[in-house]
Amino acid sequence: MRFIFAGCIAAILSSPALADNASSGGPAPAATSAYDWSGWYGGVNLGYGWGRPSADFTGDGLSDYWTTGTGPGAGTEFIENLMAYAYNLDPEFDPFSQPLVYSQSSTTSGITGGVQLGHNWQIGSNWLIGLETDLQLSDIGGGTEYVEPDKGPQGVRLGASSSQRLDWFGTARARVGYLPEERLLVFGTGGLAYGQTRSAASVSIVGDTGWTFDDPTWATKMVCPGHTTCFAGEASRVTAGWSAGGGLEYALSPRITIKAEYLHVDLGRQKVHLTAQSPAVGDAFINVGFKSAYDVVRLGMNYRF
Repeated sequence: MRFIFAGCIAAILSSPALADNASSGGPAPAATSAYDWSGWYGGVNLGYGWGRPSADFTGDGLSDYWTTGTGPGAGTEFIENLMAYAYNLDPEFDPFSQPLVYSQSSTTSGITGGVQLGHNWQIGSNWLIGLETDLQLSDIGGGTEYVEPDKGPQGVRLGASSSQRLDWFGTARARVGYLPEERLLVFGTGGLAYGQTRSAASVSIVGDTGWTFDDPTWATKMVCPGHTTCFAGEASRVTAGWSAGGGLEYALSPRITIKAEYLHVDLGRQKVHLTAQSPAVGDAFINVGFKSAYDVVRLGMNYRF
């Protein structure tokens, strides 16, 4: 990100317009009217985005316990054992004495590109307010996988994975800017964000020994052979959140401007429901809550109508 902003600033400072203003030799240039940023504009942009989405795995036991009085379910037992290894906890700890959540975080990255449309209102010679909306395609994605280092108390070795991809997103934002020089705009921006994410997760047995959960006091049952994906699920959803950032914009001509911009895009949380996968059988389940937030840097060009 620092390299992109540094390159844009260098291009701005070395532009002919600034060079002419900085020149001290020769006759003074003829007086010209001040540049006016007011009006409609539209353009294109290309950028790079990254993030660290989190995935929180929760079993089926706690809700069953409080609503039916039954003991923890099979899904809860899977999560309890994943926690025991991932966080070096006692595998015999009471699942009702603390929040029973196994968490993963992954690294996502990719290219974004799209279009923007906006309107500016210049206030005096140094200030500007505006509205801007944009729509972006994205291939930001990634995932992670955890495998227990050895077998658990039941002789079972577990693995868990999660992944997420941002297919597209858009924003509708206000802009507030300052003009240190009539053709150079420094701005902050913030507002609504929305987009479509695809999230997936699974819990597997990676060893030969399977697990069977058939305690009569449990609300859910599960039979999962060895070397089997016991639970899996995926979802694609459009959610809304917020965005904020800032950047620089420079007027190359009365009609053309270029900009460098940073945006943080937070699309909130999405839930994925994991169910038994054949040859595993049972009605146990695991819910995975994904938190989706991304950082985007981009370069753009606008045409003023």
